[in-house]
Amino acid sequence: MSDNIGYGELLPPRNHGTTWRESEYRLLVDHLRAGVELAETARRVGRTESAVRAALRNLVPPEESVPAGSRERSLRARLVAEPEWDWFAVVVERHANSGSGLWRTTDEHIVRIGWRRRTPMAVLAPQVGTSELAVAELLRSLGYVDSIAEVVDALGATPGQALAKRVAAARDSSATARWVLVVDGASGVSKPRNAPVARHISVHDSRRAAEAERDRVLAWHARVSSPSTDATPWWTIAERSLGARGGTTVAGVLTEREGGIRASALAVGDVIRVPGPDGLQDRIIAIAPSAPGGPVLVDLAPVAHSRVRRVVEFAADEVVEVVGQRQERAS
Repeated sequence: MSDNIGYGELLPPRNHGTTWRESEYRLLVDHLRAGVELAETARRVGRTESAVRAALRNLVPPEESVPAGSRERSLRARLVAEPEWDWFAVVVERHANSGSGLWRTTDEHIVRIGWRRRTPMAVLAPQVGTSELAVAELLRSLGYVDSIAEVVDALGATPGQALAKRVAAARDSSATARWVLVVDGASGVSKPRNAPVARHISVHDSRRAAEAERDRVLAWHARVSSPSTDATPWWTIAERSLGARGGTTVAGVLTEREGGIRASALAVGDVIRVPGPDGLQDRIIAIAPSAPGGPVLVDLAPVAHSRVRRVVEFAADEVVEVVGQRQERAS
């Protein structure tokens, strides 16, 4: 049993489905020439290995016919034998013929500078000759933001254009959205009739609330389960809105991590090591309720035989060292 738990999300690679960039192709070619496996290249560029294999087609001149199964071997040999080969001209031609986008390094540089200078989107997009939505998606793939809504908050968007419409629609949807949490295989959770594993299902008003409940369920599993016999729990958090066919979905499995447990998963009866130079250990006798994701206030046992008690505040995601636990779950 371990309380050193984490909640690693199983998500698509960071650049999955985004427009390819010149810098990615240059890394791909360097790796092909150096004999690096495509799996490692995929990890470096943040794409699936199948997407990288598909991109090899754009390195083959249109007038040449190379079977898909032979492309990697053929390209590796050619790049070594012909170091002066202008392969990027082939990439440009391939993308032009297919009508697919391609971010040149010069345009990528303009977008990076525009973001740092907070250039309005109505000015930045024409500078690189593309749509505002394409610029927003590039900024997301470069890691400057987590969502295109953050781009609109920082740079604005022209009313009526695709970027403004998409963000407005997403915000309207999120206003009525609910977040569904499903945890399968966790100890301490009831098993529905005819279900193969125990299952927790709950509905929440926000992702943060769903994550807080996930943390609670998985923290209790870590306390009472036996790693040698119990299966690893799997969790899913899905956003759903009325009338929508889909929404944001994240999933993951319970994983070990060092350093204790999240403060949001503390329970009455836990003996924790209190922050400070003395590193004292005290038992939690009460936890003040708070909003999901809010600070956690714990009331510790009296000091010695006095009536003096200590209250310690932790951030919800702060890691707390638990050195002892109650034997039974409080009702």
